[in-house]
Order: sequence, then structure tokens, then C-alpha cells
Amino acid sequence: MELIGNQILGVVFVVISAASTFLMFHLWGFPFDKEKLRSSAPPSLMRLHRVLGYVYLIIYLVLMWHMVPRLWTYQVELPARTVGHLILGMSIGAILIVKIAIVRYFKHMEGPLVPILGTGLFISTVLVVGLALPFSFREASLRSATLGNEATREERLERVRTLLPLAGFGEDADIEYLTSPQGLVDGRDILRSKCVQCHDLRTVLARPRTPDAWKHTVERMAERSTVLNPITEVDQQLVTAYLIAITPTLQRTVQMRRSQTLQTDSSERAMANVEPDDPDMEYDTDEARQLFERTCSQCHSITNVDRATPGSPEEVVALVSRMVGNGLTASQDQLATIIRYIRETYVNGGR
Repeated sequence: MELIGNQILGVVFVVISAASTFLMFHLWGFPFDKEKLRSSAPPSLMRLHRVLGYVYLIIYLVLMWHMVPRLWTYQVELPARTVGHLILGMSIGAILIVKIAIVRYFKHMEGPLVPILGTGLFISTVLVVGLALPFSFREASLRSATLGNEATREERLERVRTLLPLAGFGEDADIEYLTSPQGLVDGRDILRSKCVQCHDLRTVLARPRTPDAWKHTVERMAERSTVLNPITEVDQQLVTAYLIAITPTLQRTVQMRRSQTLQTDSSERAMANVEPDDPDMEYDTDEARQLFERTCSQCHSITNVDRATPGSPEEVVALVSRMVGNGLTASQDQLATIIRYIRETYVNGGR
């Protein structure tokens, strides 16, 4: 829930920043009395701009409240993306302090500097949120796929009971607790709170492992854990049990990825051997058109071919090769039919 809340706050943060910045541009178009240090802009718009500024400041403080404590759980060497995110976050804080000081206490500097500072805040906000949100959404997707409640189903519990001895757990381990629904939930929570001190979850969950391999992986993570957020021996047992429980889920993901790779490789080999001018090839214009429309509309509109008509047979082959490179899966005969249809319709037909 905290992750989702931060995502929503990040989006609102950018929206508030954009609204405040463009309202500032509008307000700066009104005459400004340099002697009285007052703008002739409508008071209602001035109040709205002030409210947006307060909301922006509050969201910034909330986000920093969540971000700064997490820095203490990292190793000495921070990841590059975290460094960039941290620099931008601190830059926003510094600009805010300077801008507030000028607006409240040094109004004689307001005219030349505040627009620049406001624009700098907007740019920094877009960069810091743009750097964080894509990875945050991917993290949320990974968590929903592998950190859900599937591990607590009875067949997964039985799996853990059977395989835990293979991981080398001795009599000192509380097997009953480790193989209970609550134990697996606790292991899941430790995984997503403590096992991301040096990397994200994608590194841990990249591929399935045997029980013994999971145990050694968790032990290596524990050795690198910080003093402030250590992974205890009990934590290691809980995480290992949970990873054993979700291994079938990881295996399905790997199999799907491998299947997609095999299909792509097969299509690429078929493309290399395609012979659209084979006199023995069965070819029906209506069936070829349907195949072309069904296949080539999976990634883009058919009208794209009309707007960028291939000028030669070689360009047709290059076009279909790019489609295969983008993930099109088809047999050698289907590819030959598609190439022949495009050539006869768009090249030889002169469309």
C-alpha cells in the first residue's frame, strides 16, 4: 500500500508543480509595483498560487519522509539511479528553501529570481518523478505477480514441507512455523523490506532455484545486510521458505519467456529461408489478404503500409524482417505468403 501511495503522490506532485508553474507565468504578466513590492494580479489567483505552493511543499516533505530512512538500509555504495534520484530530491529542497526565503524576507530579489527558481522546481520535479515512477510501477507489477497470496495455498505449503529438508534446515528450525501461512507471509514481508538493500526484487526473482540454492542466496544477502537493518538467521529461514513456495510461479514466468524466445527464433529462421517466388507454393489472394491483415495489424494499423509503401521487392523483405524482429511469429509459408501479397498489392500493383 505504501508503494501505491507513493506512486499516486508522485503523479499529484508533477500535476501540482505544472499547475503552479504555469499559473506563475500567467501572474507574472500583470504589472508589478517595485516600490510597494506588490503585483496587480487578481488576489484570488495569488491565493490559489500560494495554496498550490503549500500543497507542493507538503507532498515533497511526505515523499522525503519515506525516502530518507530507506537510504540508511542501503550499502555504502548507492545504486546509480538512487544517486540521481537523491541529487534531484535534494536540489528540490534547496530551491524551495531559497524561493521561500526570497518570497518571505528578500522581496527585492523576487522579480528576477522567483520565475527562474519556479521553473527549476518544475524541471527537477519532472525529472525526479520520471526517474522513479517507471521503476516503481515495474516493482508493483512484480510484487503483484510474485508476492501475492498464491504461496499460502495448501499445495504450496505442502511443497515447502517436503522441500525444506533439502535446503539443509536442521532441528533448530521451527518447521511448523516456517510451513504455515503466517510464516510464509512473514517471509514475504522480510523479502520485500530487507532483501532490497543492495538491489531490487528483479535480481532476486530473476529465475527459479533449488531449495539449497535459495538457502545460499539468502545467506549471501544476509552477509551483505547493514547493521541498521540486519537479516537475522530466523529471517533467512523465513525468506528461504517463502522463495521455495513461489518457485513454481517463477518457473512459469521463465517458461513463458523461453517459449516466446523460441517462437521468435523460429520465425527468424523461417524468415531466412523464405522463398516467396517458389512456383510450388500454394497461394490464394483472399486468404493471403486475410493473413496479411490479421498478422500485420497486431502492432500497427494496416494504413501504415499505405503511407509508407515499399518501393521494391527488397524493401518488402526488409519490412517483413523488421516485423519479425519486433516480435511477429509466423511459419515460413505464412511469411512467404505475406511477402508475396505485399509485393503484388503494393509494389507490382502500384498502389
